[in-house]
Amino acid sequence: MNHKKIIFIAFSIIILSLIGCQKEERIDIRGEITGINISNDNKIVSLMVEGELEEDTSHDKASIRIVKNTKIYMANTKNKISTNELKEGMKVEAIFEGPVAESYPVQATAKLIRIIE
Repeated sequence: MNHKKIIFIAFSIIILSLIGCQKEERIDIRGEITGINISNDNKIVSLMVEGELEEDTSHDKASIRIVKNTKIYMANTKNKISTNELKEGMKVEAIFEGPVAESYPVQATAKLIRIIE
């Protein structure tokens, strides 16, 4: 085998390994927005979400901080919505990022919030 074929095969194996390592992010919580905290400048800064502990979730109740990097989507689309469109009673699922305070309810920062109802 020539040198170029060996490099090509090795590179292909590495790429396929990396693709195989990609995982879908686990939903940390799915539930209803039961509380909204608003800052002095009238921006939503956190949500209280309550739901059932399910096979694909990690928590049943969470206080979720919203930061400028938090992505908020409508249902299973890539349509972003603004933080101010979040309302009590909406059903959402959230993926956390960074440390999670293991209090009850847990306290975490949202990487992604998806409105599902």
